[in-house]
Amino acid sequence: MATTTVAPLSADIELSPLPQADGSCQYACPTSRTTVLTAVNGPIEVRAKDEQPSNATVEVIVKPGIGVGGVRETRLAGILQKTLAPLILTAHHPRTLIQITAQVLQCEDHTSIPLLLAPLLNCAIFSLLLAGVPLRTTAWAVHLVIPSKPPQPVADAEAMQTDATNVANGTIRNPNKALLAQAKSSHTLAFSKEGEMLLIESIDCSEGSGGVSADGQGWNIEEWFGVMDEAQRVCCEDGVRITRETLAGKKMF
Repeated sequence: MATTTVAPLSADIELSPLPQADGSCQYACPTSRTTVLTAVNGPIEVRAKDEQPSNATVEVIVKPGIGVGGVRETRLAGILQKTLAPLILTAHHPRTLIQITAQVLQCEDHTSIPLLLAPLLNCAIFSLLLAGVPLRTTAWAVHLVIPSKPPQPVADAEAMQTDATNVANGTIRNPNKALLAQAKSSHTLAFSKEGEMLLIESIDCSEGSGGVSADGQGWNIEEWFGVMDEAQRVCCEDGVRITRETLAGKKMF
């Protein structure tokens, strides 16, 4: 079991916390106080009704920290399944099941679906790699917000690490509770290491008219380009680096 802390994304990543699973990972983001745990098992026997003659079946289950899952967990599972299944080389294991189970161990009341998606997706990717599931590529997800007021770049590198935030292209990465409460909009994007966009999930956090934009949301086209550029940079540069450093001891990447 290995623990890796990487700045400035402030992700505390623990590999293989569940020895009985084929692959598992725990991922914590201190800024949003969100901690998730994922486990992957497979290829294993699949139910007859879910069997596919030429491909493996990919199943994603999301559980809350306490109680029974509801609409939020069902929505999260659906998004994760649609994002992760195309990354898996399912033709290598036909008539089998690859099961991904995720549990939200900790989150604050303000936590939304875009905020949860980034840790869940990144954690699941690590679990798939540790389980030896064949993937066509790796991916990384990042959560960004557009603040109500233009953010000011942090001059002090030490302060940036302490706050675990990053200001670039008019966005704030991994916002804490205070920054999220002041945001106009919240976005989670995922890219493959080659730069292919895999996921966009956004919500309007603003009140009133929602700002001036073609679709009536709380961001305009210039702000959206800033989100896209920063998300791609983070996923294809920082995400690849973190994945390599985290798995370096495993000699897998």
